[in-house]
Amino acid sequence: MEIDWLEDFLALSAAGVFARAADARNISQSAFTRRIKNLENWTGTPLFDRSVHPVELTAAGKAFKQTAIDTVAALKQTKSDIRGLSRRKASVLDFVALHTLAISFFPTWLTGMSSHLGPIKSRLVAENFSGCAEAILSGSADFMLCYFHPAVPTISDENRYPSSTIAKDQIIAVSCVGADGRVKYSLAADNPVPFLSYPPDTFLGRVSQVCLERGNLGDAVEPVYENSVAEALKSACLAGLGVAFLPERAAERELQDGTLHKISRPEYELAIEIKLYRSIERSRAELERFWMLAQNL
Repeated sequence: MEIDWLEDFLALSAAGVFARAADARNISQSAFTRRIKNLENWTGTPLFDRSVHPVELTAAGKAFKQTAIDTVAALKQTKSDIRGLSRRKASVLDFVALHTLAISFFPTWLTGMSSHLGPIKSRLVAENFSGCAEAILSGSADFMLCYFHPAVPTISDENRYPSSTIAKDQIIAVSCVGADGRVKYSLAADNPVPFLSYPPDTFLGRVSQVCLERGNLGDAVEPVYENSVAEALKSACLAGLGVAFLPERAAERELQDGTLHKISRPEYELAIEIKLYRSIERSRAELERFWMLAQNL
């Protein structure tokens, strides 16, 4: 059964004349008559008494009329609700970001974007790099926020997945303060210091290794703890468990209040970028406005 049949039924029950009802439904009388017959075949009984003019509803037609009214009204309301839901969903921007950026960068950055665009409806999922890449490549996210450095491979197809540098950062080594108020660890110490590291196959793990190699620090550190999330290493560093290489933005507050101190030298610190990626296969007005602003701020 089709909703058109129900609407035809209600038009004929109101008009009583096939020609008039067909005009109201903007179809030919023959097509209209055929659809009424299809509905009667579906119900298994005549719904109109054609022996009188204008036609009248049979007993079955009268019983069916309220059902037709309720069904058409329910389907129209559902259609309206679905369209409204689709519009609301389209207005939400879906982001996927590295855990560290989700915590230390995204809220402030989005606030800055909102100051230009007005309120932004957003949804953010925090992932490791492979999870972020999967989300943008599979089309389940509008935008991806990740770190970038030429030494670490990322998404290479700039034609399908263009990117824009939206901020810069650097990787620095930090230590907490000891009970005596002095910096607890030094990379220039005579003995190796405990080192809080990232898994070697992660972005931060690879750039940290570059820092160690630049500073010839392989013998200066002794790995004691590994975690893929910079915020977790920062917490371990604050607890005095060792030194860590962190994005400077992620440690900005602690550096300012003195609970962490930078212990690395500029010659082996590493400049990195924060990039926003998108897929050209996902496009709508809200997304394009956001992308345009992100590229030009």
